[in-house]
Amino acid sequence: MPVPVGILTVSDACSRGLAADTSGPALERLLIDKGGGHWAVVARLVVPDDKQLIAAAVREWCQPLGAAPGGAAGCRLVIIAGGTGISPGDVTVEAIEPLFSKRLWALATAMVIGSLTITPFAALSQVAAGVVGAAVVLAVPGSRKGSVENVQQILSVLPHAVDTAGAQDGTRGLHTSSGTPASKEAPAPVPAPAPGAKCGCARADEAGDGDASAGVPTAHGLSDKLGDSVVRRARKSPYPMTPVSEALDMVLSSVGVGPTASISLGELRPGQVLADDVVALENVPGYRASVMDGYAVVAADGPGVYPVRAAATAGSGEHAEMQPGEVVRVATGAPLPPGADAVVMVEDTELVSSTAQGDEESRVRLLASGQVVAGQHIRPIGYDQQKGAVVLPKYTAITAVGGEIGALATSGNITFAVKSPPTIAVMSTGDEVVDTLAEPFAKYLPFGAIRDSNRPALLAALRALGCPTVDLGVVKDDPDVLASTIRTALETCRGVITTGGVSMGERDWLKSVVEQRLGGKIHFGRVAMKPSKPTTFATVSAGGSQANSEGFVFALPGNPASALVAFHMFVAPAIRKIAGHLLGVDSSDPTRVLGVLRPSVTAVFDSEDIVLDRVRPEYVRGILAWDHTASRWAVRIMDRRQQSSRMANMQSANALISLPVGTDEKPAVLRNELVTAIVIAAVHF
Repeated sequence: MPVPVGILTVSDACSRGLAADTSGPALERLLIDKGGGHWAVVARLVVPDDKQLIAAAVREWCQPLGAAPGGAAGCRLVIIAGGTGISPGDVTVEAIEPLFSKRLWALATAMVIGSLTITPFAALSQVAAGVVGAAVVLAVPGSRKGSVENVQQILSVLPHAVDTAGAQDGTRGLHTSSGTPASKEAPAPVPAPAPGAKCGCARADEAGDGDASAGVPTAHGLSDKLGDSVVRRARKSPYPMTPVSEALDMVLSSVGVGPTASISLGELRPGQVLADDVVALENVPGYRASVMDGYAVVAADGPGVYPVRAAATAGSGEHAEMQPGEVVRVATGAPLPPGADAVVMVEDTELVSSTAQGDEESRVRLLASGQVVAGQHIRPIGYDQQKGAVVLPKYTAITAVGGEIGALATSGNITFAVKSPPTIAVMSTGDEVVDTLAEPFAKYLPFGAIRDSNRPALLAALRALGCPTVDLGVVKDDPDVLASTIRTALETCRGVITTGGVSMGERDWLKSVVEQRLGGKIHFGRVAMKPSKPTTFATVSAGGSQANSEGFVFALPGNPASALVAFHMFVAPAIRKIAGHLLGVDSSDPTRVLGVLRPSVTAVFDSEDIVLDRVRPEYVRGILAWDHTASRWAVRIMDRRQQSSRMANMQSANALISLPVGTDEKPAVLRNELVTAIVIAAVHF
């Protein structure tokens, strides 16, 4: 029976009737002519370059047959032509990637490699392939020629890919034709593929450890199946070791900028970012103002004795025009009377006489030492702020210094458009963890128990970024409780941070809970770094009052230093992006992007030589300071004992010293070498 196929053309021009769709018919003809009767196109649609419309069509077509009455559900192959370029309007890949339960990297690579043999411009296409439900989804270029060439490269393997993606009883039967009999002996208990398991033939590559028996990916992903006994758990992590830069890219591409809110001056707080330019509605000052306490004068009068006509103080209102031969006493900030064109400060005058009552000046002498020049000691109208000028530009961050809020207060505006840091929930996990924030405080700990330092530390770090927080307390190692707590938190919070439960212990349930109970997508489950290797990042569909359709979960290691290092490496940059910090940066320059979201400087290594790890790059906790003698940054190790369990090596640390993997040629970093210091707190001067 032919496999049902949907062909979606993405084109603004075609959707408006301004151009004919040639790619869709060409792809259909390719499947008919070259597909050996394997395919039947059952759905055709043209949509504009709109992420929501693209995603909606794919989501509907990939539903099981009959799941969408009146629709075109049941497609096992979906080909999308168009929107895969690199211009801002090309959004196909961004629309469909969140739908993928599995990325088919090799399939996409095969399309690109084949197309590159035809034209070098294939390098500018963002082709993509992945699994949605039981369907294989391909995104190819929009041109008739390019779309056909890309699909043609993989046409011979597409039937097997579709069969594998939809296999409900495992994939063993799909590979019997290869002539390789199944092993008759099993040296150790190995988890059998769960119903709907993906093809196990690529298991060793996915494991990243070269161990094909490390665990079989289930229908929910790579995590151990909840409810399995400890003997069936994976003995090595099935999650590939993701490079740090790739992990950060995954995080930043998975979180979008938060919504814009219009708030009053009194609601502004550090961590918010202006979403629009703020334009002054009035001049500051709105009148010619005296810079000094002294006397308003006519500069041409020069030194001499003059009668004091009146006094002008701040807020005293308007004055009659001043005549030559008289002066008016003025206070700092007070408006100058009309006719005055200079101010002589009080130190350059002498009292000559006072009124009969002796309480007011009647005549003063302007001394020659106070040479009078027109405009002297006067702030002209609009000197500090001109009406119509930009007071603070878009993307300005509100800080605790107070200068930004002070400037906005003078602008005359009532409300301000801002992006705000997200609300984040934080919880620690573990049956052995004692809640140090709960009352009454546990004076004595049972044997084997530990006090929770992770949650208080992370809550403090989040507050420093301006984040509203929700404290979820300490949650026991129970899959049902973990799932319920995270699910409820994501109804009102943009993200959840957990610590513990992400390594290889028999009660480390976080990855399994996210995938199997919450239906989340784990983007990475291990990172090639020291410490913080088990760091996990996932996105989960959110409900409730959550402004975005997806929330995120950062499942951080339980060791205190590991948790904080992972926070500053991945969580803090994500929060800054959501809060709008990325918006003002040239995204084509990765250095500038990282400079905003994860600031760093080059510094001199001011500690004893340190041996480099031969497996993973290391992020050593240190103190960054300005060396006034040499006029350069210098960084030294905070604590030579850098164990991930030791919170002391985070005390007073304001930088993570980025150390590369050691080699025979470069086994250590030596004193006075240049290193990269990632700034995580205020630096010392």
